[in-house]
Amino acid sequence: MSHDPLKHDGEVKTEMDCTHCSKLFVALVDYSLNGNHSIECPFCGHEHQRVVRGGRITGERWGSTSGDKRDIHKPRNVWKADSLVRMETSSASEFMRQRWIDKLR
Repeated sequence: MSHDPLKHDGEVKTEMDCTHCSKLFVALVDYSLNGNHSIECPFCGHEHQRVVRGGRITGERWGSTSGDKRDIHKPRNVWKADSLVRMETSSASEFMRQRWIDKLR
């Protein structure tokens, strides 16, 4: 059984880096919806275009000037990364996590 860390199913919180204002934010992206996704930065309003295919964000980008916007998916929620609580783990929990991942392989 292989686990691909870049493939997702359903809605997943995805950390993004805005190229316009250089701030981090998190968007709830629905990876089960293939096609064009438009994600707006909550800090500056810059629009990020992503293409999702088969549960992965591809390297393709669609332009806002590409015409037809009927099939654009927008995330349900977007958060400023500053407002999120960062998770900290101990070395023991990291060890147990790695053992669990190794067992899945």
